[in-house]
Amino acid sequence: MLKDFFLMLSDFIVKNPLIWICCLASFVLSSVFIPIIIKLCKKHGWYDSVNARKVHKGNIPRLGSMGFVPAFTIMMAVYVLIVRDSSKTMIPFVIAGFVIFVFGIIDDFLDLRAIVKLFIQIIAALIVLIGGFRFKQFYIWTIPAPLGYLITFCWIIGIINAYNLIDGVDGLCGGLSAITLLALGIIYSRSVTDTAAACFILIAAICGFLLYNKPKAKIFMGDGGSQFLGFMIAALPLYQTTATFETNKFFIVINLVSIPLIDCIAAIWRRIRDHRGIMSPDRSHLHHKLMNMGCSVGQILLILLGLQSVICIMCGIAMALKGTAALVLLICTFAGVNVFFCAIHYANRAVIQKQKVLEEK
Repeated sequence: MLKDFFLMLSDFIVKNPLIWICCLASFVLSSVFIPIIIKLCKKHGWYDSVNARKVHKGNIPRLGSMGFVPAFTIMMAVYVLIVRDSSKTMIPFVIAGFVIFVFGIIDDFLDLRAIVKLFIQIIAALIVLIGGFRFKQFYIWTIPAPLGYLITFCWIIGIINAYNLIDGVDGLCGGLSAITLLALGIIYSRSVTDTAAACFILIAAICGFLLYNKPKAKIFMGDGGSQFLGFMIAALPLYQTTATFETNKFFIVINLVSIPLIDCIAAIWRRIRDHRGIMSPDRSHLHHKLMNMGCSVGQILLILLGLQSVICIMCGIAMALKGTAALVLLICTFAGVNVFFCAIHYANRAVIQKQKVLEEK
């Protein structure tokens, strides 16, 4: 099984030199653009705001997306121009991604109201749906078109916001995104080369950004970056691929985004329970709880990126197993992530109670 996997991957690498050239150029452009953006931000005072959800101190530029998104876009455009067959299918994703990115940047400057951001996300989701992209299969059952469009609509908006919310610690959103895109890229390398190319070129751009976003970060990606990454991770799996992937696609992608997704669902539930707006900031996200338990930023990254890597490996094994065995593994993996969240939740609660007891003494 492993031998076949590595043979397939090495064959893909050898046969697609253009992708790796574009990846290298994407990394270089991103790593060159980011220092320029940092200087511009410092010159004009474009720093990240501090609120109840943020953990950083001091003035940190927040427009990192203006470095890695253009780097990805430029090299993806070069790839599409050379491989002309890919241009038509990419159009809805390019337009919708551009809308998300531009209004994310505007939000970084103007702090748009939640309803405005939701409206923009709805427009982006509708562009993808009009392009004909949707979930079409749930295990062995075909999803009726109206239901498929509804699920896809909720999926895109949900994942955009999930990645926006998880962007609270240096390197976390970028790291999670890069590992997830690597898994998607490997999956698509079996069948849809253009989609695999988009994944790998975006990973390279993110890595150029992470050079400056690793602890202690010199720049943050901002809403323009986190929402763009959330959109791309939500949209790219909508491409059709092999029957093996299509059968378990829904379960695979749910697992791949399980860390930000469960964190987002928990945040919404927490705010509804406390009678607060669902978009109101707080310090009860997964990374906040780990920090409250005494973990450093580096340890948080090690824990969560390590967990994300395990999830991706489980999804890869499921792709090889196929059928019912794959489904069982994917369900168990998702359950395991939920158990992890519950363990952190109760461990954090115990820490808070202990702190209260000490304060009372």
